[in-house]
Amino acid sequence: MTEPKVENTIYIFKDEDAKTITLSKGNSKIGQMLNWSTLPGNAAHPLIAKGRRITNVEGTCSHNCSGCFKSCYARRSILQHHNSVTRSWAMNTLMIRNKFEECFRQIDSEITKVNKKFYESHNPADLKFKFFRINVSGELQSVEELEAWNNLAARHPEINFGIYSKNSEVLIAFFRRNRQSAANLCINISEWHGVMAPTINRLHAMGAIFNVFEYDDSNLGSCSLSPEEKARLKALPKCPGVGATKESRHPVNPKTGKSWHCEECRGCYTKTGTHRCVYSH
Repeated sequence: MTEPKVENTIYIFKDEDAKTITLSKGNSKIGQMLNWSTLPGNAAHPLIAKGRRITNVEGTCSHNCSGCFKSCYARRSILQHHNSVTRSWAMNTLMIRNKFEECFRQIDSEITKVNKKFYESHNPADLKFKFFRINVSGELQSVEELEAWNNLAARHPEINFGIYSKNSEVLIAFFRRNRQSAANLCINISEWHGVMAPTINRLHAMGAIFNVFEYDDSNLGSCSLSPEEKARLKALPKCPGVGATKESRHPVNPKTGKSWHCEECRGCYTKTGTHRCVYSH
């Protein structure tokens, strides 16, 4: 496929356009939690909607798009809702890429702002946002970025932070420098058909504590996994928020009578070393 020309780009942004960051404040799936997103994709995998490039800003996923780009939920989200998320994701991308220190200063300030009542009273009952999801869309671009998130988590022990990543180089470099992440920063390695297995094994050998969140497409008719691999995945704990079939795509929490959301499960925000999987959705 020939890449669309720049003049056929829907949203064009300049570096100087980026002045402020945007934190989303949750939805029906993840619950009430702060979350941060940058653009998915990369130079080799631009975001294309109906033959037009969505934006001139390059995504943050580096080489880590290999294999999973077509199935990426963040890619599907921006293709369907580019009019509502492109600008904020692009501004966040430019801020963290070009105004790194200011970016994290603003994130810290926003956390303090939305949880102002708690910081004034120090009463746990006043803590409005208890969770922070890093990279709902996008990927770590450097070990310095992961260290900045780690430092942010350490400054806010009252909040549980969760991050997903397939950036092997950054993860290995981080654990070499730091041994472990902050107690309230849960690093979830996003496993995709075994591509992260060497990194997972290497980090385990280093004594690093992290969770693994593995893609499981055994629920699809097109799945070509071996019986042994299907049995291995079947034995793993599952993300309760995604069912195996279209009919059970959003399983109900028996305690609430409503679909599960991340704030209830907390598995991706609790550093336990758990290896769980999520059905294709």
